[in-house]
Amino acid sequence: MATATSATAPPSGLTEAEATRRLAARGPLPSPATSRSYASIVRANVLTIFNLILAVFGGLTLAYGEWQDSLFLGILVFNSAIGIFQEVRAKKALDRLAALVAPTATVVRDGAPREVGVDNVVVGDLLRVQAGDQIVADGQIQTASGLSLDESILTGESRPVTRAPGEEVRSGSFVAEGIGEFEVTAVGEQSYASRIAGEARSFRHPRSPLERALNVLLLSLVCVMVPLGLLLGFALYHRHTRLTDAVPTAVAAVVTLVPEGLILLTSLAFAVAALRMARRGALVQQLNALESLASVDMVCMDKTGTLTEPEPQVLETVTAPGVMKGELEKALGSYGASAASRTSTLDAIRTAFTVEPGRPAAEVPFSSSRRWSALAIGADRYVLGAPELFPLDGLKERAAAEASKGRRVVAIGTTSADLGDVRPEQGPPADLRPLGIVVIGERLRPRARETVEYLLAQGVELRVLSGDRPETVAVIAREAGIPERGPPLDGSDLPAGAGRARQDGASVVGHRPDLAGGEEGRGPGSDCGRPLRGDDR
Repeated sequence: MATATSATAPPSGLTEAEATRRLAARGPLPSPATSRSYASIVRANVLTIFNLILAVFGGLTLAYGEWQDSLFLGILVFNSAIGIFQEVRAKKALDRLAALVAPTATVVRDGAPREVGVDNVVVGDLLRVQAGDQIVADGQIQTASGLSLDESILTGESRPVTRAPGEEVRSGSFVAEGIGEFEVTAVGEQSYASRIAGEARSFRHPRSPLERALNVLLLSLVCVMVPLGLLLGFALYHRHTRLTDAVPTAVAAVVTLVPEGLILLTSLAFAVAALRMARRGALVQQLNALESLASVDMVCMDKTGTLTEPEPQVLETVTAPGVMKGELEKALGSYGASAASRTSTLDAIRTAFTVEPGRPAAEVPFSSSRRWSALAIGADRYVLGAPELFPLDGLKERAAAEASKGRRVVAIGTTSADLGDVRPEQGPPADLRPLGIVVIGERLRPRARETVEYLLAQGVELRVLSGDRPETVAVIAREAGIPERGPPLDGSDLPAGAGRARQDGASVVGHRPDLAGGEEGRGPGSDCGRPLRGDDR
C-alpha cells in the first residue's frame, strides 16, 4: 500500500463566489476567548477567604458602629485591586497578541490555495494542511500523504493517528506528520469537537502552595475568632453594653487576629515581581504563577528557536563524486520550491536556491520516524533526508565532521523508483544515487549564553531535547554554556517505550524515532518528565 499521493485530478474546492455567498448566508462566527474574562479575574481576586473574613467583620461594623471603625476594609480593597490591576493588564496584552497572531487556514478555491482567516472558512471549503497545522473545522479527508493527526485533546490518546482519504477529521486536533486536504463539513459551534476543545482550553484558577497554606492559616484563625468573639459578646452583654458599642468592640478585638499585613505583603511581592518580569518582556497572566516559576529546578528546552535563531541558513553545498554543483543546486531548489510540506530545513533551502516551483506528481512527506522524504517533479524523483540513509561513500566523513560542529546536514539524491509504490516504513528506495549534501547552520540567540549562565547560577538544571543529531545538539549546548556531564543520547538507542528515559548529568538527547514532528534529519526529543539516565539506555 503506497502512502505517496498522486497529484492527478486534484480537488479544486469551492469557487470564490460560492464561498462568499455561503459566508454571507452563515454570518460571522462568535469570537473565541483569547484570554481570561474580566469576570474570572474579578472572582479570582475578590472571592477569597481573606476577603470574606474582612467583609463579614466590616459589614458588622458598618451595620452597628461608626464607619471610621471599618477602615480596615481598605486593606480588602487594596489587596483585591493589586491582583485585578495586574491580571487585567496581562489580559489586554494577551488580547492584542492574539489579534497579531490570529490563526489562518489554507483553503483551495478556484483550484488555487490561499490563506484566509479561520472565520472565513465555510462548509464545503477544501482545506489543505501540513505538519504543525491545527485542524480548524470538522471534515472528510479527500487526499492524504503520510497524514498523521495528534488527537490527544479529543481522545486523550498521545500517539498520532494515521488518517486516510474518506475518514473524518475533527477540529481541535493537530497535524503531526504529512500533508492532506479535507472538505469542511462543520465549522464553529457546529463542529463536533468545539465544546470539548473549548473545555480543554478553558482557564482554571488553581491555588498555589503558598496561597493554600495562607488559606489554612486563615481558616484556623476563624476557628479561634468565632469562640473568642462569642465569649467577648457574652461578657459585654452581661455588662449591659449597648449593641452599637458591643459589636465594634468585639470586631476590633478579633479582627486583630487576621494577619492583614502578611496577606497584603504577599500581594505586593507578587505585584512587584510581575512588574519586574514585564520589564524583561515576560507576561504574567496570573500572579500566583510567579510562585511556581520561583520553584522551578529544571528547564527542558528545544534547540532551534530557543537556543538558536529560529531561521537557519544554508552555509555550504558539497557535491557527490561525478556530480556538477549546478545539478545539486537545481535539485535542492526544485525540491524546496515544490514540496507541499513546510519545515525550517526546506525554508532555508528555498531561500538559498530560487527555482520556479513545479507541480509534484507524487510525494512522500517527511516523517521523523523514517527521517527521509521524496518528491517526483516531472521526470525527476528526488529523495531528501538524513545523510546516514544515503550511500555517500567519501562524503560520510564530511557529513560527520559538519555535524560535530553543530551544523545540520541533509543529503539529497535521485531514484528511478515509482514513488506511488514506495512503502515509506521500509526505508528509502534502494537505488539511491546521491547528489550531495547541504550544510545548514544556526546562530545562537544574542542573549542565550547570558540566560543560561543566569539559570545555572540560580541552581536550575538544563536539558536540551532536540530532534537533531546528538552531536549537533551537543555542540550547540556546549556553545551556549550548558554543562555536558555525559555523552549525548540518541533516542534510537533506547528500548521501545523508554520515552521517559533518564541520564544523570547528561544535558542532551537527540533523535526519537517513535515520536512525530521534526525536520529532515531530525525528530523530536524525549519528553521532559525527568532527566535522562545512562542505565535506561
